[in-house]
Amino acid sequence: MARLLSGKAWVCKTHIRGFDSRPRLMDIPSKPKTPYILDKEQDKHIFEKLNKLTERGFKDEKLLALLYSQLETDWRSPLEEFIDKLLE
Repeated sequence: MARLLSGKAWVCKTHIRGFDSRPRLMDIPSKPKTPYILDKEQDKHIFEKLNKLTERGFKDEKLLALLYSQLETDWRSPLEEFIDKLLE
């Protein structure tokens, strides 16, 4: 039984009127629409600058892919793959 601290007394959640803690209340997408988190303002600025590079016709697609990957949650794997290809 889950409990909530209310002031100095512990209150059982099931006795709180209208409280429903079932998972359906948590709207967490199973698959994110984008791999980019952009949780910092600087991340958003970098993303915008990369988009500008693309719009201006920057031709090095491999480098652009690497740069975009640095904004992903798992940025280490793409970086390691890029370095491995350079070492081949």
